[in-house]
Amino acid sequence: MLRLAILVTLDRVLVMDNHAHGSLTKAFWLTLAFALIEFGGGWVSGSLALFADAGHMLSDVLALGLAAVAGQVSNRTAHAGMTYGYGRASVLAAQVNGLALWFLSGWISWEAFGRLVAPPVVDAPIVMGIGMVGLLINLIVLRWLHGGASHSHHREEINIRAIWWHVMGDALGSVAAIVAGVVILGTGWMTIDPLLSFLIAAILAWGGWRLVRETTQELMEGTPEGVDTALLAKSLLEVEGIQDVHHIHLWRLPDRRVAFSAHLLVVDLTQWSVTLLRLQQRLALEGVGHATLQPELVSPARRVEACECAPPHG
Repeated sequence: MLRLAILVTLDRVLVMDNHAHGSLTKAFWLTLAFALIEFGGGWVSGSLALFADAGHMLSDVLALGLAAVAGQVSNRTAHAGMTYGYGRASVLAAQVNGLALWFLSGWISWEAFGRLVAPPVVDAPIVMGIGMVGLLINLIVLRWLHGGASHSHHREEINIRAIWWHVMGDALGSVAAIVAGVVILGTGWMTIDPLLSFLIAAILAWGGWRLVRETTQELMEGTPEGVDTALLAKSLLEVEGIQDVHHIHLWRLPDRRVAFSAHLLVVDLTQWSVTLLRLQQRLALEGVGHATLQPELVSPARRVEACECAPPHG
């Protein structure tokens, strides 16, 4: 009864209204079922490639569950205590999944190194059969995730990509298991199993690095990729009435919009409403979705200096 209650509760967490979360639900249960099958196959056949892939698929199950929970949390409305809302929950989940890829890569490498020293006997037909079924399942899950990503909110995209890396690692693991089975069946060379496991570990480590780097950049409120601060400031200086732009800050909001704040030296504060509209239009063209601009009146001395330096008209 307790087990049934846990499963029902988990299913309620996973089953969500939009298409992306429906994809996560299907992927969760299918991945969990095959991970258990693969563990059994790895135990019977003695294949590290299958064990590694089964371990990775279990990490996928945790990642899918974490992504689903984070998706629900990120949809909570903002309030006085969380004025930006909970959108960064998806970013945190993606970072945890990236770190999990590193941990899994290290475990596979450690086991593979031990098997290089003393390669065990591997039952090639079982490895090939389970690898083929696993590859098919992973391709189905990747298709579901691709469809879910196309229907997801911007803030959920990084979370879906984190899951995608996990499942892609599974697909590569299945390919490695098939290749290992073919080589062992044809030549009897058992060392191919741990060697291919090293390759899987390297790919997982690279995917984990990409996720950790991107999520850390966002959590540290770094300048969004593809946005040039210097060019943005130069563009604002081209607006009439702006003499200087300083105290510039660029970051990404939880809803994935680029945010911008700055102090601007203006010649005439009475024209600020018109100048502000021009600045906002310029920022929108540069891809900024949210701007906070603080006007500062140019001092009389600087206004005189600017007039003396300006080229004569006519």
